[in-house]
Amino acid sequence: MPSTSAPQLLGRLSTAARGPLADSRRLAAAGGALYPVLTLLVRLPQTMVPLGVLTTVALASGSPALGALCAAAVTVGSALCGLAMGAAATSRRRWPGLLLVGVFNPLAVWWLLRVLAAQGAEPAALLPACLLTGFVLPQMGVVCRLRWQSLLAGSDRGDLLEPSQRHESVMDAVGTVLAAGLAGLLAERLGPAAVLAVAAALTVVSVAVLLLHPSARLPPVLVPWAPGTPPAPTHAARQRRRRQSELRLLPVVGAVGLGALVGSVLGAVVVFASSVDAVVSVSWLYAVAGLTSAAAAVLASAPVGAGRLRNRWVVTAAASVLAAMLLSVPDDAAGMVLVLALVGPTVGPVLVAVHGIADQAAQRPRATVLTTVTTSAMSVGIAAGLVLSAWSGEQWGYRTAALWPVLSASVVLAAALRYVHRWQRTAPGAGR
Repeated sequence: MPSTSAPQLLGRLSTAARGPLADSRRLAAAGGALYPVLTLLVRLPQTMVPLGVLTTVALASGSPALGALCAAAVTVGSALCGLAMGAAATSRRRWPGLLLVGVFNPLAVWWLLRVLAAQGAEPAALLPACLLTGFVLPQMGVVCRLRWQSLLAGSDRGDLLEPSQRHESVMDAVGTVLAAGLAGLLAERLGPAAVLAVAAALTVVSVAVLLLHPSARLPPVLVPWAPGTPPAPTHAARQRRRRQSELRLLPVVGAVGLGALVGSVLGAVVVFASSVDAVVSVSWLYAVAGLTSAAAAVLASAPVGAGRLRNRWVVTAAASVLAAMLLSVPDDAAGMVLVLALVGPTVGPVLVAVHGIADQAAQRPRATVLTTVTTSAMSVGIAAGLVLSAWSGEQWGYRTAALWPVLSASVVLAAALRYVHRWQRTAPGAGR
């Protein structure tokens, strides 16, 4: 008995030493004490702007569907911006592009506010303004992931690259809840338009801080966006390459489904809030799910083996399907808060798992390309889920809107199951 208990104790201590808090301390030591916090704060505008647009347009027009459509246009524009930033990773002059975005973002927000004030709920004027506002809304998750590569390469700490990517996934979840809470506070105290104004100011500050941070002077790690690959010599090699390509595609599909889950939950919340005349409180309700999601993401960020990460994706995706079914239950605000608090813990671990799988599905430096595409794919999913849920809810009632989160979660689960099946056939030594 003593011969087995000692190794078990050492194993538990080793696991604790590799936990999320340990990773945070190591990253702070490598990048500076404030840099991990900075990666959180720069994410706030990316959530605040769509929420501000959603609340402003829904209140002005009385149409949750139109508000969702405008917020989706912002999200799609931001996804395109993220892909452009990822493509710029092939250039040594990627940061001037970020500077241009920081300059044009407040101008685009100013134009959007003018359109909202002058045109009211006219879609022909709103949608182009929303799309442009999103296109100059930088996806700071992509920027921070690229910056970590340069920072860790400059300090010769390549061993922290994987923990830095887990840290970024956690910051995605934590940033969402902080941004939603701040948006809710501003919307209730100063009005929804104040959310957009504050988000524009935060974008300028975030871009300035990133450009002035000492890590910006480090040589950038160039990421080949589309490197050439030689043709496979044999049929078996070609078949294996196709399977590996599917392995890289499935995390992207999972990210689209996860984004659709997040977006459709928000769309259902908008329809529900509209039915009880509480549209201005949408951000607060959304923050409830974000809070429990962030807490679960922090707990799920401890390093695990590849097999456990795949299993976590499957288990938490299945849990998200069951939790999403509860959205059709509540009839009052208290019930909605409770259900959202139950949905959140299933979203955070899936977010960490999908990004972790994407990071493992491709070899460096191609893994950065895959995680960039995964991030933008999630934004596209958010836009699709938001529009479909809000539109169907406005047409046929809240119960119809609540069906979309279930369908979206089912896509995440199907992608997880397919990934496990395909990996088992692609892994070295697997049967053909």
